[in-house]
Amino acid sequence: MKLRSLIFLATTLLVGSAAAATIPHAATTTATLTIPVGTVVGSVINNVEYYRGIPYAQSPTGPLRLKPPVTLSTIGTVDATGVGPACPQVANVDSSPLFFEVLQNPSVVEALFFGSALGDVTEDCLTISVMRPQDTPSDAKLPVLFWMFGGGFQLGSAQPYNGSVLIPRAVAQGKPFILVSINYRIGGFGFLGGKEVLADGAANLGLLDQRMALEWVADNIAAFGGDPDAVTIWGESAGAMSVFDQLALYDGDNTYKGRPLFRGAIMNSGSTTPTEPVDGAKAQEIFDAVAEAANCSSVPSSEKLECLRQLDFETYANATTNVPSFMGYNALSLSYVPRPDGRVLTASPDILAKTGKYAAVPMIVGIQENEVSEDSD
Repeated sequence: MKLRSLIFLATTLLVGSAAAATIPHAATTTATLTIPVGTVVGSVINNVEYYRGIPYAQSPTGPLRLKPPVTLSTIGTVDATGVGPACPQVANVDSSPLFFEVLQNPSVVEALFFGSALGDVTEDCLTISVMRPQDTPSDAKLPVLFWMFGGGFQLGSAQPYNGSVLIPRAVAQGKPFILVSINYRIGGFGFLGGKEVLADGAANLGLLDQRMALEWVADNIAAFGGDPDAVTIWGESAGAMSVFDQLALYDGDNTYKGRPLFRGAIMNSGSTTPTEPVDGAKAQEIFDAVAEAANCSSVPSSEKLECLRQLDFETYANATTNVPSFMGYNALSLSYVPRPDGRVLTASPDILAKTGKYAAVPMIVGIQENEVSEDSD
């Protein structure tokens, strides 16, 4: 990968989303809102209310590491005025040390994270952020745009996507809406494969996180003035792949409490992704590499996942980077990716698309210009 491709990645590819922008510096006030699961205190800047980093599931740490998300029934009072966390990232680059040189440039770093902080990286990261026009009444029934970030299922966070550009423009056009962005587990925390993972029922955890966040929206968005029956899911790159996966989960069953979780879908530069089963050769190779790096390879197969769960955060996080990076020469062969498990994702997404096993909602599918330029040299 050449230096110019790395710079292009940082300055052109990633800043292309209008959903991401620096929150303007201005006098800030707070807003307090009671929702079904608790109370959230947000910030108000330039006529936009920001409620960022609200937990939507129990902390996926300790015995809940590498387990499906668990519902959080109450949150008490949450200070949602900050940036919120980011889930653990897979930041290794196996193709060129030039990437690290590029990251020494402050302007490139700002571009990578859209001038808005990624958030502190922590395993306790399953949070949701809600942005709305200031003083939206609870009965407004505004449409909801539900955003899932991209990053090769190895990088990314909800926090840079703050709606500070889109929401004011929508209000000016008389088409106000509510923007929701979510964190979901990525890398070896959210998309670890292998026969051990399949046997434990721990596959596709990142997709299950996304589904639980959608259920949280169904239960809580009306308190923000949103319409739970007017949710559109939207993502870019890996986020767009996730959008189709949400269409295809459970063979297209997108209902919750008898109602659809979303009514439309937008996929930017991603859709169906052919993949082998979660216990296939590629997934097993990745699992074995992680287990070896974590010194868990010598225990019986049935005990390896438990060994990984008992590791301290730093040790396990480092072990998950012992795999080829999506920013390397073999970028299109993703180490961590949703894979068919026979239950949540019953088959490869391309097969589910061909057989009509997906939620038949209106869709917009497109590409990001120069999306893969960083992989072309």
